[in-house]
Amino acid sequence: MDTITGILQINVVEAKNLPAMDFNGKSDPYIECFHSAEKLFTSEIIKKSLNPVWNHKHNIIIKKSQENYSLSFKLWDWDKASKNDFIGEVEIEIKKLFECNILDKWYPITKQKKDDKVKERGELHIHSKIFTKEEVYSAFWSSIIKHFSHSDDSTLNMTDFIALISAINSHYTEPDIVQLFHKTDLNKDGSISVSELESLFNNTEVGDQLTKSLLSGDPNLIWEAYAQSASPYPTIADNIFDKGFTSCANHSTSTEPTKTIHVHNRETGKMEDEKIPHYIEVSLRAMYSTHTGRNACNNPQVKKLLKFLTNKTGKKYTVPESVKEIQPFIKFHHLNSEEILDPLDSFKNFNEFFYRKLKPTSRPIAEPNNPKIAVSPADCRLNVFSTIHHAQELWIKGKNFTVESLLGDKQLASQYTDGSLVIARLAPQDYHRFHIPVDGVIGSSKPIDGEYFTVNPIAIRENIDVYSENKRVVTKIDSKEFGQVLFVSVGATMVGSINLTTKEGQQIKKGDEHGYFAFGGSTILLLFKKNTIQFDNDLLVNSNKPIETLVKVGTSIGKSLL
Repeated sequence: MDTITGILQINVVEAKNLPAMDFNGKSDPYIECFHSAEKLFTSEIIKKSLNPVWNHKHNIIIKKSQENYSLSFKLWDWDKASKNDFIGEVEIEIKKLFECNILDKWYPITKQKKDDKVKERGELHIHSKIFTKEEVYSAFWSSIIKHFSHSDDSTLNMTDFIALISAINSHYTEPDIVQLFHKTDLNKDGSISVSELESLFNNTEVGDQLTKSLLSGDPNLIWEAYAQSASPYPTIADNIFDKGFTSCANHSTSTEPTKTIHVHNRETGKMEDEKIPHYIEVSLRAMYSTHTGRNACNNPQVKKLLKFLTNKTGKKYTVPESVKEIQPFIKFHHLNSEEILDPLDSFKNFNEFFYRKLKPTSRPIAEPNNPKIAVSPADCRLNVFSTIHHAQELWIKGKNFTVESLLGDKQLASQYTDGSLVIARLAPQDYHRFHIPVDGVIGSSKPIDGEYFTVNPIAIRENIDVYSENKRVVTKIDSKEFGQVLFVSVGATMVGSINLTTKEGQQIKKGDEHGYFAFGGSTILLLFKKNTIQFDNDLLVNSNKPIETLVKVGTSIGKSLL
């Protein structure tokens, strides 16, 4: 069997004293790296430089049979109008890199001339490091802990452990997981350490089954996940679990890879399935649909966890390396990239893509010159309710939800207690800029700090007070046709940033941009005073079932009764 002997991390740091290949006395160098006949990567082009700096890292899984192979680094000068010019190359035997755990060295760049003489063309600075099996596996288990833990001591509490085991195998019942937690907690301190987790997976029959589920029966998946973690983003565990966004997506840990939410597409008239990656669905159910999970939602530690995850994910999707998630995300969710205003290569990170702008023609506004027609504030899954009481009967199951708790203002709430409600839920794949639903003037905006519970229906239809506990911003819109309308932007798990682009006193038209959410799912609530709006009948019919209606920003949701 051709076993893996280690991971070779290569960092192409820089080059110096390159020859001038262009008329301006400079070069536009870049590097292609080959392992045997396979191209491993192409570096960034550094314009107009003879001493370029790349700091390009790449991890390579090395098998026993490949130790006698070489790595070839070919340097080229990029030309816009003609064929790229070959500068020279560096060839390094892999076995020499394995002789030293860490090697930092300058290598001469050479080019074979027609007379077989070798000419030096500058130097290439390469840093290499070997990661052994012990290091890779230790990093793997630490990463698993880090992925699911919110504590600072690198351990898993009961809630963390439930989420982990459920994400690996959804067939385990809550009592089974609780019992397994106590068996795994060898020192009985109420938490699971890295060594205790390793012991569970490596030394028990249950652990063996969990490992097979986690790795889909392929132990090399640990190596592959590690190899994809050339930088702090993504972590090994991210590569294992984030199946909707990484190239490990084909390694499903369940025979049921996705869960679906049924929505009615208003544009096509058909029912559609909104897919949720399986690991997300089981984690949501572990948190919101189990007795332990629901009780945990009131635990300050769990609320701290959700804030931690939100901040962690926000940082994860703002690093430059996250741009590589854009194309897989588009493919997974079948997004129409032709609608996007800016070129895909203009986004500096995934989050910039997430709150992308669309071409104005892609979202026409319903009857733009008729101010008596209200429109959808977002691309979303929409519910409308003639009364808030009706919404609580059919959709909002939070036991302590009130208009006052939502708005954080008793006097303001008294004006909307008998009013109408729009719930616009944005899934992660949706366009995440939100827009004004009615003509009018922007009033004051009140930010309300809060939690980061998910806005997924799994949680909304449990006894979790999501809307009135989550972070949110309440904006007043003064409309001649609809009276005062409240626009409530609600953040959620993975959405820590609510950004408004309007200002108080600004005259606005329906369809104008009001703001945007950073990465994740999120929700907009619109509150209308009693007897000010008649919702479109198809939306009312679906909401009474209750089924969400998939709509686009700018489409009609109702007309004024004033």
